[in-house]
Amino acid sequence: MTAERFINPRAVVTALVAAAFAYCAGAVTIGGEEGASVPASVKVVGFLGEAGREDGQFNEPTDVAFDRSGRLYVVDSRNFRLQRFQPGGVFEYSFGRFGWEGEGLVSPYALALAQELYIYVSDRERNLLHQYDIYGKYLKSYGQTPAITRQFENPGGLAVDNLGNLWVADTDNHKVKRLNALGETTLEVGYYGTELGKFNLPADVALDAHGRPLVAEAGNSRLQYFDRFGSPLAVILQTGDGTLKNPTAVSFDRFGNIFVSDTGNDRLAVFDADGRFLFAYGKFGRGGKDFNHPGGLAFGPAGNLYVADTYNNVIKVLEIEYRAPDRVEKPPRVPAPPGRDEN
Repeated sequence: MTAERFINPRAVVTALVAAAFAYCAGAVTIGGEEGASVPASVKVVGFLGEAGREDGQFNEPTDVAFDRSGRLYVVDSRNFRLQRFQPGGVFEYSFGRFGWEGEGLVSPYALALAQELYIYVSDRERNLLHQYDIYGKYLKSYGQTPAITRQFENPGGLAVDNLGNLWVADTDNHKVKRLNALGETTLEVGYYGTELGKFNLPADVALDAHGRPLVAEAGNSRLQYFDRFGSPLAVILQTGDGTLKNPTAVSFDRFGNIFVSDTGNDRLAVFDADGRFLFAYGKFGRGGKDFNHPGGLAFGPAGNLYVADTYNNVIKVLEIEYRAPDRVEKPPRVPAPPGRDEN
C-alpha cells in the first residue's frame, strides 16, 4: 500500500533533523480547489520531432512551454537553440547559437514566457539566464556582471508569476530565487539540507493558480510546496509505488493536479491537488509509451500534456482522462456546550 506523507510546519519541532519529519496527511490543498476533477489515466496520442539537427528535429530536448496563442517553444539543448512551432506542430523558426560569450548558449535547459513579451532561458554551464523578446531576439543576460558574480550555480527550471517576477530553481546553490523585471533577486528560499524548507538540488519550480511555488527536488527526491513569501507549507514524499527518484520537472493542470517528470524512474508520476499519489505512467525504453530521461512539461491549449522525452529526442503528447474526485466524508459536527454560541 502506498503511504502519503505530508509535512505541516506547525507539526515540525526544533529537534527535527535530516529526514525526521512529522507527517500530516491531507493537511494542505496544494494545487487547486477541493472537489476538482482528478486524472484517471493518460495515454500517448502524438509525437513531435525526431533525432537530428534540421528544422523540427531535436538533440536532447529538455523543456517545453506554450504562449497564449498556442505556439510551442522547445529547448533543443544539444543543438544549442530554441525552436518555435505553430499550433498543430508546424515548425516556425529557431533562435540561439553556441558560444561562451554574450548571447551564446552552452547548455540551455529550461524556459519560461513572461506576459507574452519575453522568453527566459537558463544556461546551466554558463550559470546564466538569457532574456529574449517573443520573436527570439536576444536582449540581455543575468547572472554574471561586474557587480554580481555567480548569482546562479547551474540554474534549472523557471516560472513567471502574474506580476512578471521570475522564479528560478538555482540548483547547485540549493535555493529557489525570485527576480524582478530588472533581474534583481527579491526573495531567496532555502539552503542545503533535508528538513522542511531546505533543498538538495532543486530542479524545477511551478506556480499554482495563486502564485505559490511547488519545487521538485532532484537530490531529496521529493516535492515541496511554499506560500508566495517563501514559507514552507507541505512536503510530498511518497513510499511504495509513489516513490519519486530524482524528479526534474513539475507542472499543474487546470484543476490543480500535479504532474511530475519522475526522471530517475523514467516515468510520469501523477498526484491530486491534495498531494495524494494517483498513478504513474511509462517506463524506460524507446517505444511509444516509454521514456528515456523525461524532462520539461507543459499543457497545451487543448489540455494535452507535452513532455520533453530528452534522450529519445522527441516531444510526446499525452491525453488525460479525468474522473470525479473521491468522496471524502466530513467528520460529524460536535454540538457546542450549553450556554455557548455556535459560530
